[in-house]
Amino acid sequence: MAPAHTPNLDTIGKNHKKYMIDPKSEQGEKLSEKKGNLLIKDGLVVFPGKFTRKASLLIENGKISHIAINSDTLKADQVINAEGKVVFPGIIDSHFHVGIYKPLSEDAKSESKSAIAGGVTTILSYFRAGKNYLNKNEPYTKLFEEVIRLSQGNFYCDYGYNLAPITSVHIEEIPFLTKEWGVTTYKYYMFYKGLNLKSEVRRGSVEKEYLLSDEPYDLGHLFKIMKKISELNKNDKKVRLSIHAEDAELIRIHLEDVKKKMNELNLNPLQAYNMARPPIAERMAIIEAFELASQTGCPINILHITSKLALQTTKELKRYYPDVDYKTEVTAAHLTLTTESNAGVLGKVNPPIRTADDKEALWHGILSNEIFTVVSDHAAITKAIKGSELWSAENGFGATELLLPALLTEGYYKRGISLEKIAELLTTNPAKLHNLSNRKGDISIGLDGDFVIVNLNKERLVRADKLHSAQDFTPFEGLTLKGWPELTILKGNVVFQDNDITSKPNGEYLKRF
Repeated sequence: MAPAHTPNLDTIGKNHKKYMIDPKSEQGEKLSEKKGNLLIKDGLVVFPGKFTRKASLLIENGKISHIAINSDTLKADQVINAEGKVVFPGIIDSHFHVGIYKPLSEDAKSESKSAIAGGVTTILSYFRAGKNYLNKNEPYTKLFEEVIRLSQGNFYCDYGYNLAPITSVHIEEIPFLTKEWGVTTYKYYMFYKGLNLKSEVRRGSVEKEYLLSDEPYDLGHLFKIMKKISELNKNDKKVRLSIHAEDAELIRIHLEDVKKKMNELNLNPLQAYNMARPPIAERMAIIEAFELASQTGCPINILHITSKLALQTTKELKRYYPDVDYKTEVTAAHLTLTTESNAGVLGKVNPPIRTADDKEALWHGILSNEIFTVVSDHAAITKAIKGSELWSAENGFGATELLLPALLTEGYYKRGISLEKIAELLTTNPAKLHNLSNRKGDISIGLDGDFVIVNLNKERLVRADKLHSAQDFTPFEGLTLKGWPELTILKGNVVFQDNDITSKPNGEYLKRF
């Protein structure tokens, strides 16, 4: 498998010299007197959104201290020869779920191992009150302290949380959570207006049964969240609302129809689920979100866009609502799998895996800069918990370890997307979106020494038993991916090498405000 294009690493980025130190200069002579903790020597370094070129990186006390044209003058306690390998900034997986199907502390430990094996050095996990997490609905001033306590000492990478306000008390807590805990991203699930996570229709109160709340979880609730965030942003515009955009009412009627006709239409599970939660449900929810964002001035992030129609909708609304500050996200699964894939029920996820045409539309969205971030939406689950019957099966699957290999295979090799663009989608853009740019998301002096060193030519057949997650299956089973992490570095410490975890769970909670 050859790349659709071959970048000229000698000529990419005419301004690259301003990022480098010439060893013959006065600055270079001073550098020769310096000794760091770690030296990454002579790798092809990817500077997100800029260029790729051969360089050496010196890390001192967990931070990037020097970037040099060559390694002649650099000294360090530990030296990694990266010649012939590609060095990316550590990946930021900004859509993750820890603690849905297993105890949070246990899930954090096993799934952050999977993350660092995939070159992910920072996880931002979504959390909400209600069932599937801690099965509680208390004020976040109390509940989030428990989340942090369960997280400490269990993450192998750095981590943060994005919170979903389920009650009016949670909405009032947003300023406190932002100031005291550094939470700058919140979430609203539009499809919980009548459905639970499995897509089961509930004739009674979803709020009471599933969210463990006595309050309506509807557009009025969404409006109140947006108003609170907008008020908070008057002084410093750093807080944003992520939105799972699917309309529950449209899902309900399509779900009922598909269940009746599934056998008659001879649909496989992924085709049936795609029809049951159709793109029109995405479109309608996105339209509602844009209107409320325009009315309140709240910045939004449309999560896991999956369809051509959804992407067309955001482009249309950009013209109608030029005042709305919005970003869009897609997942590696929706960029890799289609309804014709062999995953079956194991590929059930919300929103669903779509058609090949939808997949190509998403890649076109990346090429045209309509997509801002790419994520895994990792939610590890075992076959036993998942179930084998489509309509009662649990939702989601883990994919964080395959995030970078999938983008290199489908993006760089198949579609000619540059390494710099891939790095931007996985590092710089999520750092900007979630207020991590002062520490993460780029290769620049003073930032954390987080890196993933990739063998761009390495091909592997995806097998669940060769991955590091506690999940005992993968919807990507049997795919051949090219471009795999060989070494992951977190703040100057090697945490993954030669397919082994080499560290203890020393990940740090990241306050982002």
